Amino acid sequence: MLDTAHLEPLEDLVYRRLLDLYYSSEAPIPDDNQKLCKRLRLGFQEFSDLVSSVLSEFFFLENGSWKHTRCEAEIAAYQRKKAVLSANGSLGGRPKKSKSKPDAKQKKTKSLQPEPEPEPEPEPSKRKCTLDEAKAFALELGQPVSDGEACFYKWEGNGWKNGTSSIKDWKATMRSWKSSGYLPSQKSLFSMQPKKTKHASCL
Repeated sequence: MLDTAHLEPLEDLVYRRLLDLYYSSEAPIPDDNQKLCKRLRLGFQEFSDLVSSVLSEFFFLENGSWKHTRCEAEIAAYQRKKAVLSANGSLGGRPKKSKSKPDAKQKKTKSLQPEPEPEPEPEPSKRKCTLDEAKAFALELGQPVSDGEACFYKWEGNGWKNGTSSIKDWKATMRSWKSSGYLPSQKSLFSMQPKKTKHASCL
């Protein structure tokens, strides 16, 4: 992200935690630094000024809450899709496609041949996902939307392969990457942790 490339490591940490809080709560961030630092798992005395600086640079204050344009758009799109899926589920799934009636000649030809068994529709996680599905699943895993976006474009670029093997279940792949700490947001946080110094007796 070019607009955050200038951030120092601690600023980047604060920014990413603010985004994670925004997406997980699906609501703007309240304008209360003391409570906010607690929710971000940051010390108020050490990080209050840094949190204020990041908020004022990337968010805008409206009606006592800090809003983020991209977050608002992503959450609105996710909620719309969720509502559609919920509505389809209450009606018994997606509406079936209407089939045109075959003419008499086609009907006669088909009657001489056995009807082929319809191929079962693959499970949602065992086919190529859409960008929106990858983002939504990242939120379900408690990760930022940017992780889902990064996974989708990586798989698209690699021809839906993980290394040399084809991705058979994209949800399982994303879960595995999260548990191994391979997701982009996890890598950026791990890279900021100080390295352990070796004991003198080991040198």
